[in-house]
Amino acid sequence: MAGNVTLTASMRTNLLQLQSTQSQIDKKQNILSTGNKINSALDGPTSFFAAKGLNQRAGDLTSLKDAMGQSISTIQAADKGLTSIDSLVDQAKGLTTAAYAALGNDAASIASRKALAAQFNTLKDQIDKLAADSGYQGKNLINGNGMSMDSTSASRAAVNTITGVDNARVTNVISSDTYAIRIKGDGSIEGKTADISKTENAHGFVGLKLSGTMSGTLGSFSDVQIEVRGANGRSRDFIVSDGDESRTISYFDNTQTIEANLKTAATTGSAQVSTVNVGGTIEEGDIFTITVEGQSFSYTATKGDVAVGQNSAVNVATNLRNSISTALTGSGRLVGKDVASVSVNATSGTITLTGNSTAGAVREMTVTTAATNALTKKISESFASGTIVSFTVDRRLLEAANNQGNGVSVIEKKVDLQIQVTNSNGAQITRDAMNDRGDGKLTGGEQAFNFDSGTVRMEIDAKTIKKAASANCSANIVTKQISDANTSNDITVQLNERNTNAITVTAVNLSTSGQGLQMDGAQNNWMDRADIDKAVAGLDHAKATIRSASQNLSTNLNIITTRESFTKEFSDVLTEGASKLTLADQNEEGASLLMLQTRQQLGTIALSLANQSQQSILRLF
Repeated sequence: MAGNVTLTASMRTNLLQLQSTQSQIDKKQNILSTGNKINSALDGPTSFFAAKGLNQRAGDLTSLKDAMGQSISTIQAADKGLTSIDSLVDQAKGLTTAAYAALGNDAASIASRKALAAQFNTLKDQIDKLAADSGYQGKNLINGNGMSMDSTSASRAAVNTITGVDNARVTNVISSDTYAIRIKGDGSIEGKTADISKTENAHGFVGLKLSGTMSGTLGSFSDVQIEVRGANGRSRDFIVSDGDESRTISYFDNTQTIEANLKTAATTGSAQVSTVNVGGTIEEGDIFTITVEGQSFSYTATKGDVAVGQNSAVNVATNLRNSISTALTGSGRLVGKDVASVSVNATSGTITLTGNSTAGAVREMTVTTAATNALTKKISESFASGTIVSFTVDRRLLEAANNQGNGVSVIEKKVDLQIQVTNSNGAQITRDAMNDRGDGKLTGGEQAFNFDSGTVRMEIDAKTIKKAASANCSANIVTKQISDANTSNDITVQLNERNTNAITVTAVNLSTSGQGLQMDGAQNNWMDRADIDKAVAGLDHAKATIRSASQNLSTNLNIITTRESFTKEFSDVLTEGASKLTLADQNEEGASLLMLQTRQQLGTIALSLANQSQQSILRLF
């Protein structure tokens, strides 16, 4: 056909071969540049889709491995918190050991245990804070499942309406319960027998007694303290204290005097006149003696003689005058002696003794005097709390006592008041102010009543609690579950790409609550050994709970760590398998490219030769 270019058969063959070679070269260059012998489904659908499936599975496993890694970090965060909590529990155990070593009812031991109890409560608070701070990415495996129990606000309010009771609550709530609280007692006061005996021996007291009825407005459970100061032959101070109130009584000042003076000497026919003056500070029990003509007349000053508004010297002198006057009458001891009369000045209290006179004779009258401190002193002091402290001081026993009777003694006060708490199972705990210290004694401040289901606590106002006892007040405090358990802190870890294998790590509660470690705060400032025993029992339970939680976390961590390693290795296997299906052999493909390039060069030469044969025809013209 005119206008068409016709190629010879040899040229067409060479051209087709060159085109085929170029296509193969392009393919080999693409393989070498990508490194894959299969780059699309067109290159090999079977291998392409098989490799794609393997790569997708490997990718899914890689995503799972990342999730496993985050789960491992969550468990490790919980384990760090658990380890720190375990350390704090060990520290708390050390405080209980120190408290056992400080058992005793002396002030220093009580203060030491109180300080240790405060430190224990501080550690308890830190355990709760550690448990709350051990979360990772919103998950906290040691802060519980959200379930909590507490007393109802209405029941707390009901108990707090009792006079002398405040801040009623239940701590370490383990299970629901109802606690009946009753306050009773008549408030009568007495002292601990052993303390009374010890105090009497130390200071020469007789009949020491604590009595009275506790006040409903200014009551006190405080011990009574008695201090004696001074020296034999000098004034002695007796300081009696009840809580913040004290009285100081001074006795045995040794300033009382009685002195005889010769006013007119006896002469022939004239009578002797002698005077006796009573003076100084006169106290109840002081003894005054006048000896006339060998006959002694003594008088002991009474409470009425030395009462406020009385002239004690006149009272003593008057009573001595009366005794002597009686002896001058009838068959009295002075009848027939050289004593004629006795009188007393009602203003000054001076006693005047007048002797007998005989004409031609001198009749002298002997008059001597003596004054001594009282042999005993009665002391009775009443305090605003309703406490009455009374005793008699025996001066001879006082002076013979060690350190001349000086020193401080403490008498434990006992009051007939009880707080009784009974739970729904009939278990009953009573704190009694009549008990000895260290044996469930009721005092002011926080009082704790420990049951298997929880610990009832309340603040007691010593000043007014007697009113509640007088009214026999009672009320109930109720505990119940206030929030439900949930799984918000649990973590579920998928272990394969088909979601047919998973492990769930359940959160545990390592707070000190009744749903966790059951580690209650220090009870009653560790006043009793039993209170320390309860703290130790709580710590033992806490250690067991921590140990169990640690084992659980460790097991789950090992499982997830093992699966993470397996997932990584298996993902590598899948990726390697996919690569075997698609990756090219660079050496083989390079050699093939070189061969094709050589073939291309040869084809070009062949095409050139064919073209030359066509040009030779043109040379014929």
